[in-house]
Amino acid sequence: MISLLLRKLNFSQVVIKMSKFCNFLAEAKTTLVSSCPQKLHIILGNEACDLDSAVSSLVYAFLLASLQKGDDEENWAIVPSLNIQQEDYPLKTEVSYWLSKHGVTQEHIIFRNELDLAREKALDVKLTLVDHNVQAINDKDLEPLVVSILDHHKLERPNPENVRDGIRIEMVGSCSTLVAEEVLEKLPDILDNTTASLLYGTIILDTVNLNKEAKRVTAKDIEVCQHLQSRMNFEPNNNDIFKELTAAKSDVSNLTSEELLRKDVKVVEGCDLKIAIPSIPMSVKRYLEQPGVSETLKHHCAKHDYAVIVIMGITITEEKVSRDIAVYSVNDELKKKVTHHLQSASDGILQLEPMDISVECGLVYIQKNHAASRKVVLPLIREWLCQM
Repeated sequence: MISLLLRKLNFSQVVIKMSKFCNFLAEAKTTLVSSCPQKLHIILGNEACDLDSAVSSLVYAFLLASLQKGDDEENWAIVPSLNIQQEDYPLKTEVSYWLSKHGVTQEHIIFRNELDLAREKALDVKLTLVDHNVQAINDKDLEPLVVSILDHHKLERPNPENVRDGIRIEMVGSCSTLVAEEVLEKLPDILDNTTASLLYGTIILDTVNLNKEAKRVTAKDIEVCQHLQSRMNFEPNNNDIFKELTAAKSDVSNLTSEELLRKDVKVVEGCDLKIAIPSIPMSVKRYLEQPGVSETLKHHCAKHDYAVIVIMGITITEEKVSRDIAVYSVNDELKKKVTHHLQSASDGILQLEPMDISVECGLVYIQKNHAASRKVVLPLIREWLCQM
């Protein structure tokens, strides 16, 4: 489906040969699988594993490894990891597409389920978080290992002063902007066609093609993109890249309604409640029109022990971004309480307007503030849990 869409759009393809970046990824995986590193530094993206999280973790790890001196015995084995199970990688359609186009195959990638064995083998382990600053509840045992954080989300981490090597948080449009800036400042020579293009395309997607109307782009995103352009030996076409990645992200033709709920999800826990916030690359209205979706939602909640699912739908065109949102729970009281908080919190920042859509155990709304992404909704859900 993706290939058909791209042929129709007649995008120019950039052929990128095996790069030092790809060699680094291959060597990192070999180190993890075949040896017992005495010092292991894991660069971990967030559990949603969108394109920004994936590219940020891979390129930032490449930077840190490149900054180390030759055969210094103090060197750490630096390994980036996508924070998902390997079996879920096909669900990340834009991630697999963009990485593959730049020569990064699944065989190069270290997945979350491959790290437990490495932790048992290694004598000394430390962790850097990129594109998030609060870990999933299942990773709380990793908290003592966190030494640094690079993120563009609101700081929600308790006791940030305990992070040994510091936290850098800046509210730019894409975490890849911060990664690129770090590379430009510390070791710009590693920005070749592969790394520069990976970062550039990710920023273009995250900022809706640097569109100020979408209210996601900052001056720094634009400035960094200009620097990245200068590092490539071809002139990227922003419109083509945005269409290309949007097509890849939106190509869910082979995914079931249940897989769509797993494609890009973050989970918040507290007060013995677990709330899932999946983001889907279509309108919630369209998603709910799929046959059997009520049973899918009911089964998904039961399988993963979710008390509530907050589904965030998004439709992106060159002209505008549209959003809608649904709150689903078999517990009517919880559903109403979560919905009320989303409607009223932060002076009604989401600007929710009820939609006349009937779905069993669900309430559906147009989100008129189309600039409010999951970066806004996630803290609202955490805030509600803290008030319980």
